[in-house]
Amino acid sequence: MDRGLINNILSALCNAVSAALVAVAMLEFYSAKGGRANMQVKKARCFEYFTVDSNLLAAAACIIMLVFNIIGFFTGEAIPEWAAILKFVGAAAVGVTFFVVMLLLAPYAGYAHMLEGGSLHLHLIVPVLCMASCILFDGGGRLPLFAVWLALIPVVIYGCVYFRMVVIKGPEKGGWEDFYGFNKGGRWYLSVVMMAVMTLAIAFLIRLGHNAFFPA
Repeated sequence: MDRGLINNILSALCNAVSAALVAVAMLEFYSAKGGRANMQVKKARCFEYFTVDSNLLAAAACIIMLVFNIIGFFTGEAIPEWAAILKFVGAAAVGVTFFVVMLLLAPYAGYAHMLEGGSLHLHLIVPVLCMASCILFDGGGRLPLFAVWLALIPVVIYGCVYFRMVVIKGPEKGGWEDFYGFNKGGRWYLSVVMMAVMTLAIAFLIRLGHNAFFPA
């Protein structure tokens, strides 16, 4: 079987499963019990978390990629560059979620706690599937260097909202609790640097892997 066809099939499977798992996790927030792990909220409050926002972005990119996967089955057409870049940005976003949870949050809260219910999908399975499929299966040719900088956009947008709701307003003025601990000790500026560096590093490594498998 042709390698391109195999990659397309595996890409389609990863994209379909990722989108489906995000949908299942989102339904949990709208159930009677609500979310679990560190996101014990109901309905629209779930959008306060970067975990949810990044996974929805990744799911949207996966659905778009799946459409081109299906088109490719019948026409043999390659994945458009813009779709590959969008999937890359989504993969980098959930990559940030994955590494923040695994390296910063779970060591203190406990891995079992951070992987309860739908959080298992959003914190672990979907991020791994998205990063792996972006590197190994999705195709779309080489990712340009500017795509790494595009990967910063979701983090910057969320960071601005988080700064306003946590640092400027705070829970006493109707804002949010510092549930990620990014303003611990009032040192939000250190978190800004850390998250920017982490995001760029994740995006750079995903791009490096992707371009190694898809050099042209």
